[in-house]
Amino acid sequence: MKHMNNHWRIPMSNLQLFTEPGGDGGGSGEGDGAGTGGDPGSNSNTTMSFDDFLKLEGNQSEFDRRVQKAVNTAVTNAQTKWKTLTDDKVSEAEKLAQMTNEEKANYRAKKAEDALKEMQRQNARSDMAKEARKMLADEDINIPDELVMNLVAEDADGTKAAVEAFSTMYKEAVQKAVKDALKGKPPKAGNGGDKPSMTKEQILAVKNPSERQKLIAENITLFQ
Repeated sequence: MKHMNNHWRIPMSNLQLFTEPGGDGGGSGEGDGAGTGGDPGSNSNTTMSFDDFLKLEGNQSEFDRRVQKAVNTAVTNAQTKWKTLTDDKVSEAEKLAQMTNEEKANYRAKKAEDALKEMQRQNARSDMAKEARKMLADEDINIPDELVMNLVAEDADGTKAAVEAFSTMYKEAVQKAVKDALKGKPPKAGNGGDKPSMTKEQILAVKNPSERQKLIAENITLFQ
């Protein structure tokens, strides 16, 4: 593996950083530091490149071990922190305790932005619900607010299309019920019958908007 720049120089006195304990280093350390012109190799200020240092017995494996340990620790800490920040069961205080000051500022700014967007979305839905009620009133259709909200889409065009489709289905269901009554047929379940085929809750739980609206129109008495 490539290591640090070859121009790194390491004092000989620091070579014990990665070596195993046990050696006494030799010498009694009685020199007076004045320098007598002896062998330069014995000078404590002699340096070598980092690559040369790693070539010494045991240094490469010890360096790799320490690097891997640092990496493993960093990964574990990052995973623990991420789990804490994304766990809905963890309190706000615990999440903030895991963050740096910069992360806290970004987190709070994001929450404020999300809250603003949600408020704007709710206001838009409320405005579209008012328009939906007006459109239904123009067709002489009066339904509870909870049903009106089922017709509200994410945009005005979607809401308009849903209201128009519901109005058509509602009128068809009413006309069919009237025809059946004139023919002396018993009313269908959900349109006045004693035992509806589906409950109000089951109808509202239908995920497909078109199918749900159709069932509401056909079983409108459940919602009145």
